[in-house]
Amino acid sequence: MKKIFKALKIFLVSLVILIVIGFLFERISRFYYDSKRPDKSEFVEIDGRKIHFKKQGNGSCTVIFESGLGGDYLHWQDIQKKLSQKYTTISYDKAGILWSATAKKTNLRRYADDLKQLLEKTNCPKPYILVGHSFGGITSRLFLKENAKDMAGIVFLDVSHPKQLEKSSEALKKSVQPPPKILLSFLNEIGIIRILYSTTAFTAAVPKEHWFNRNVKHYFYRILDGMMNELENDEKLMLEASQINNFGAIPLTIITAKYPNGVEGAKDKNLEKEYLSIHNNLQKDLLHLSDKSTQVFAQKSGHYITLQEPDLICNEIEKLAPR
Repeated sequence: MKKIFKALKIFLVSLVILIVIGFLFERISRFYYDSKRPDKSEFVEIDGRKIHFKKQGNGSCTVIFESGLGGDYLHWQDIQKKLSQKYTTISYDKAGILWSATAKKTNLRRYADDLKQLLEKTNCPKPYILVGHSFGGITSRLFLKENAKDMAGIVFLDVSHPKQLEKSSEALKKSVQPPPKILLSFLNEIGIIRILYSTTAFTAAVPKEHWFNRNVKHYFYRILDGMMNELENDEKLMLEASQINNFGAIPLTIITAKYPNGVEGAKDKNLEKEYLSIHNNLQKDLLHLSDKSTQVFAQKSGHYITLQEPDLICNEIEKLAPR
């Protein structure tokens, strides 16, 4: 028994030492990456909160980029750089994501107000083309409805549908749920997440050393809380979005991923088949959002069309831009 207790004591002491080392490693890393905070000229104050944005280009039409769940402005950098040669472009960090401050409320009204004020305070010219990815197809709905007269078009990239949770089996919903927030937060605080994404790519859609995977590795600590907040409110936000089911005559392009290599991370083939069936049906249903809608398929892409087929996205945006 003495040997067992001694071994247990050594194990616990070693564990505490490793946790302390991990905590210090994470603090040093954060201090370094926090030092790379963007210039104050890239922030606006909205309702007492600082919102970070990246505005590029000087065209007569503004292309707005709306990120998905936990997505930040960096997600769009390649597409934004290309389109800014012809158009005014703006990407931003939603509340609680990367450089933007958190907000007390999480509802479509706040998302719409944040974006509306951001565009006004940064003097972005109308008309607008909104490009939304994934959950960005939910968070942008109220803004699109209320600003229909100012919209030249919408491009939705493999976006979420308000009914997707309702249509999914309990097994499917359980399979895509992340670990508990308290566990993720603990692992994040002691540097485990940073180490994990240093050895494993966040997404296999692009190589591990691609800038997207590197950014996630460096800045996940600034994304986690905002991402979990959106996840915790996803049913509420989808319910609100379901009440907005018609954008009138705004030209709408639905770009749907074909998932040629299957769904990333899917281990159960039956659940993967269920997901793709629901997803494809609901992507088609999105066409009813506009009287002028069309569907385009990203033949080479999984969910991250933004990374795998950026030229396809740019071409579809150009088709909607005013001549």
